[in-house]
Amino acid sequence: MGAYIRRHVGAPFMGAIDAGIKPAATACKDETQAAAADLLEKKMSSQSFLIFSLGEEHFAIDASIVREIIWLPEVTPIEEAPDYIVGVINLRGKIAPVADLNLRFGHPRKRYHITDNVIVIEKDGFMAGLIVNETIDVINIPAQDIELPPSEKEAKPRAHFISGEAKVGEEIIMVIDCHAIAEYSEFPTLNAALGYFCPESTPEERAIFHKRAVNLIKTEIEEAEGFASIAVVVLNGEFYGIDLKDVREFADINNPATVPCCPSHIFGDMNLRGNILTLVDIRGMLNIPAGAPKKVVVAGFNELQAGITVDDVMDVVYLKPSDITPIPAAIEEANKRYIKGEAPYEGKMLTIVDLQKILSREDLVVNEEA
Repeated sequence: MGAYIRRHVGAPFMGAIDAGIKPAATACKDETQAAAADLLEKKMSSQSFLIFSLGEEHFAIDASIVREIIWLPEVTPIEEAPDYIVGVINLRGKIAPVADLNLRFGHPRKRYHITDNVIVIEKDGFMAGLIVNETIDVINIPAQDIELPPSEKEAKPRAHFISGEAKVGEEIIMVIDCHAIAEYSEFPTLNAALGYFCPESTPEERAIFHKRAVNLIKTEIEEAEGFASIAVVVLNGEFYGIDLKDVREFADINNPATVPCCPSHIFGDMNLRGNILTLVDIRGMLNIPAGAPKKVVVAGFNELQAGITVDDVMDVVYLKPSDITPIPAAIEEANKRYIKGEAPYEGKMLTIVDLQKILSREDLVVNEEA
């Protein structure tokens, strides 16, 4: 999965600038104008938020401090940590603590799953991971749609982890106060006994958690030693590889719109956070039957961008150049045009697609006037 980094749009406080050195009437007028300007700025401004779920609830976090999103890896418990700190991970040579937001909010501990995500946040040199059930989308929320949480007078003397309540459609989403989450330490309870971070997990799940943790360490190694980072996707039950340097993010296919008068490989258009993304089905180019894709790989290089439709996104692997072998001569010449080679994966062969060559096709441009 790719990083979600967005610009932060602030709304500076303007109401009391220089008020103490001006005549009362002028100061009052200036304060009124400043307050009006502040209100107007807030109404016109918006901020990008990453939306995620914990159980049945949805939360939002400032997208500008989100460094990346990863699948939950194996986490190493540490001594004398607060109970909401599950442990640490090695993220490309940097040690980052990982917090369980359920525990941070004071809820009972819940079992972790291989489908859980870790949102890696970074601000002012501090980096940490937050375990969530699912990351959903990145959206812009206007400042006027965010209201303050219930009055502090009604709250207990404890950390306030919610900085506001955002109205998104018909839903109310809690906005996380990242500073409080990262800095405030209210729960003095320490981990009584160290063990595997997810004791209920099966041997198969532990193997997946461990492999993810190893891959997070290897990312730094592969850059230095010429390894290739390959995203493993599924098309018609077979594994295909896409070079991660061409991948910008992964997403679910959501309400695709059919585009008339387009080649058969144009699956349609999709609204991705306010931008129209052309969806491309590469099965025909690879000479394999049509399918029913559920995921999209948002890919691009230079100024080109498109959504490659796939059935599923499985994994990220790191391959040495020697791991990749040429396509067998028996394969039809038409199939080789968009294939770089193949490599062994999970007892089968992983076909590595030349995505840049596919995206360079002139017939990927959708002429909306046709």
